[in-house]
Amino acid sequence: MGGEANEKMRIAIVEDDKEAAEKLSGFIRHYGRENGRAFEIAEFRDTASFLFGYKPKYDLVFMDIEMPGRNGMDGAKKLRECDPEVPLVFVTGLMHYAVKGYEVGALDYLVKPYSYEAFAMTFSAAVKKSENAEQSVTVRNMNGYVRIPLSSVYYIEVNKHRVLYHTDGGTVDVWGSMKTAESALPPRLFAKCGASFLVNLSYVRSVEGDVAAVGGDLLKISRSKKKSFLRALGAFVALGGVLV
Repeated sequence: MGGEANEKMRIAIVEDDKEAAEKLSGFIRHYGRENGRAFEIAEFRDTASFLFGYKPKYDLVFMDIEMPGRNGMDGAKKLRECDPEVPLVFVTGLMHYAVKGYEVGALDYLVKPYSYEAFAMTFSAAVKKSENAEQSVTVRNMNGYVRIPLSSVYYIEVNKHRVLYHTDGGTVDVWGSMKTAESALPPRLFAKCGASFLVNLSYVRSVEGDVAAVGGDLLKISRSKKKSFLRALGAFVALGGVLV
């Protein structure tokens, strides 16, 4: 989800074979020791348990294709319905299954039995893709979990227990609080212009008096927040931020 290199990557392993899952987990930890990285690993024995109540919180998913019940290919199609962006690596014993993985946007595949060297090459590419991915925030609305790219958010509005993410693709309405919304955002990119508004500083077009033009809207700057908001905006520009 575009985290910094020193953050723990969250990895899901969907593999019905316990021994195969342990081998993959061991390779991941070994890679971490070699490269000074930390990884948080969650293992699932089937796609049903992985997808039940799924939240788009993983930075990388390894999925076996040949599993009982819903196989990895079907599971991947379902995964893409609720998380189109997460990097996915298929693990399989048959090459022709692996090639089909590209139909569901798989990043790569590992063919069993694979060596540590083969794993490391694939894993390095997946780590790089995850780190270069656009930062996003995951929220829950009545339809399930939604991953919102931060670059698409103009500003966030809080009204009682509703949090409205005003984005270039429309408004996403969720339950929550300003505190919860603010804690999930990078402070150098977002700043409050009032008790109810959290603004993406890159979308501030102008500030005139007590009004900030953000995206296509005009937001009132409260007296108590004006000084800190202008300070945050000045720091954003000084650090190379570009106003639209």
